[in-house]
Amino acid sequence: MWLCQPSAHHLKEMGEEELWELINDNRHRISLGVRPCIVIPYLRQARVLTEMDEDEILSCHNLTNRCMRTSYMLDLLRTQGRNGAVALLESLMIHYPTLYTQVTGRKPSTEPSRFSGLIKYSELTEYLVRAVTGMQKELQEARCEAGRMSARCASLELEIGQIMEQEEKSRCLQSENERMQRYLCSLQRDVTKLKDEKCDLYIRYTAAIEEQSAVNERLHNLNLQVSDFHSSLFCTLGNSEMHRKIFFFLLLLDQKQCLSLQVEQLTLDCKMHQQKSTMIQSQMRELQAERDQVRNCQQSHHLNFPVCCLLKHFNASLFASHLTSLPRTLAPPFLVRSRPKAIRVNGRILSISFQGEELLRQLTVVGGNKTGVFVHQVTEGSAAHTVGISNGAQIVEVKYEQNHKALKMVLEDSTLEEAMWALSQVTGLCHLSLRPRQDDYEALLQQLRSCETSSGDSFYVRVNMSLPAGPGGTLAVSCNDILHVTNTQPAGTEDMWYASQVHPCQLLDLQSGTVPNYYRLVVSFLIPGNIPLAFQICRVVAQNKQKAVRIVSTGRLGRNPLWVSVEGEKTKSVDSGTKTCSSCVTLMPYTLVTPHYPPICRPVLLLPTVLGRILDKKLAGWQGFQLCEPGKKHCVSSSFSFLYTLQGIHCVLPLGLDCVRRLHRSEIFPIIIYVGQTARSARKLRSKLQRHGQSEDQLLACSRSEEPLLDKLPCLYHTVAPDSWCDQTSLLTSLRTIIWEEQKKIVWVEPDLW
Repeated sequence: MWLCQPSAHHLKEMGEEELWELINDNRHRISLGVRPCIVIPYLRQARVLTEMDEDEILSCHNLTNRCMRTSYMLDLLRTQGRNGAVALLESLMIHYPTLYTQVTGRKPSTEPSRFSGLIKYSELTEYLVRAVTGMQKELQEARCEAGRMSARCASLELEIGQIMEQEEKSRCLQSENERMQRYLCSLQRDVTKLKDEKCDLYIRYTAAIEEQSAVNERLHNLNLQVSDFHSSLFCTLGNSEMHRKIFFFLLLLDQKQCLSLQVEQLTLDCKMHQQKSTMIQSQMRELQAERDQVRNCQQSHHLNFPVCCLLKHFNASLFASHLTSLPRTLAPPFLVRSRPKAIRVNGRILSISFQGEELLRQLTVVGGNKTGVFVHQVTEGSAAHTVGISNGAQIVEVKYEQNHKALKMVLEDSTLEEAMWALSQVTGLCHLSLRPRQDDYEALLQQLRSCETSSGDSFYVRVNMSLPAGPGGTLAVSCNDILHVTNTQPAGTEDMWYASQVHPCQLLDLQSGTVPNYYRLVVSFLIPGNIPLAFQICRVVAQNKQKAVRIVSTGRLGRNPLWVSVEGEKTKSVDSGTKTCSSCVTLMPYTLVTPHYPPICRPVLLLPTVLGRILDKKLAGWQGFQLCEPGKKHCVSSSFSFLYTLQGIHCVLPLGLDCVRRLHRSEIFPIIIYVGQTARSARKLRSKLQRHGQSEDQLLACSRSEEPLLDKLPCLYHTVAPDSWCDQTSLLTSLRTIIWEEQKKIVWVEPDLW
């Protein structure tokens, strides 16, 4: 019931407070029943919601469910006053007629007179036509979906019926099995009883034999007595013929009677034992037949018993069919990098448009890729100050037009250097996307004041060329050094970074200083006129026996492939007045790296491969080492996941360089050792090579072919100088020491540059 609902006649005459009181009284019902994405198009056309409001309602991470989004939409409409309330009720009348009736107490209608006039008649008619068409389409889709679901339900019901029939059969078989089990138990009891009876028969048989022995003994004694009697009688009768005949006759008669009695007794015993034996054999045959029958029944039951598990399997299959995989994070358009994630704060993003001529004169920025880039100061009276930009706002994105092309630069986690370069490119009208983060801005300022940090930048790079020390605290670095860059815009310098060398075994900053930034090093090689730095680098290459330059190229173009994402920008040629690179394949003085800490013993990969195959078995003979040969148990597979099961063991890998990236994808980071070769060092291994069917020339050819490929590895490797060992024993000793040292180091890995 709706006791206090307004009549149709007075709905248009209601004031703002009355309308919102009516809506608030039904706020719970509206929040539960309305989907914002359905009514927002009408509210947008009625101009009570903006595009920014729509994005915030539908995309804000703080609004975790539909009710919260609908409630937040009502709060935004409340700020529009009476128009917001009228537009909301009209959208309910179009899309939720039942709810409209519950809220207002009147029936919905699409007559133009029933609308407030917030939308023109022609636009309203067009919207209603689209709404009706959309509803019809949704109804048709809903009917089709209902048909599909009905067919699916019917098939599922049929399958469930079949499964229930199989379950019923299984229950019958189970009951039959239980009955057979009970019958088998009774048979087993009968067998036990028969065994007991058989034991009793053996006991009685033994007693009978003992009794028969006693009887035989008594008969023997009786015969002796009879013999004595006969002897005395023979002596008494004398030697007369007539007496001797009588004596022998009596003797023969007595023996015949005794033998007849014995035969009769033995015959009776044999018959009795034959009967007992026949009875026992018959019982054993019956018992064996019953046992075979029970065994056959059990086998038949076991064959059908898995039917009981079909329901579980069916449910598991249904569950598995609904599993979805999360999409993988897309890589930036330039060089893929892994670095500490910039601070993210879910909040409202404001888009402000103004004239951005000389934008860096209108405002200054602080921060970096670790903290985000913030507006620090705004010039009073400038266009940025006029539109209300204030300090503490994070610059998320900048859009502008250049040479009649719309460009967008994402500064969400760019360095301070890249952010300032991007803002310096703005000419004319620009659009800044800002996110209020006053607390994080104040925390950054506190760190800057206390000298805890010099900027908001923090990332790690691998140096690809040796650089000499210079004036003003310029840091001397070698090729393959790891640097921690903490400021890309140090004060009092130009085109320099402030960085620190990193401890090889700990994430600890060591010696610090400035180094030329990425742009300066690239331009020094590409632009004529920048000769001094290139000459110094070439001189270091000539004087230093160790590797001084690592040739790394990338197919991704841009001013600096480390960061800024520029959408809509095409490749430009390099000249003395622009800060972009000109070659499709450019030299990279630095590459971004991320640290990894292998939790177990790392595998060992020896190069060149010809020498590695000779030394692999030697290393595998050491304690704590194992040769992992392809094709054998516990050996290298496509995923290499078995390596993590070999705790405390270094796996010696008889593989080539092509396996390194596959191992890294499986989070396995091998120790790569390259033993340099010369003609002199190859002669030291002549006997070993000949024993394995190899020659010195083959070893040198393999070394020359694999050494250039080492620069393409995404990780560091250790090189053994050819003159640092004299024979195989000293080489193996050096390898053991190298492996022990490399195991303690942090593994720095580059992303895929292509």
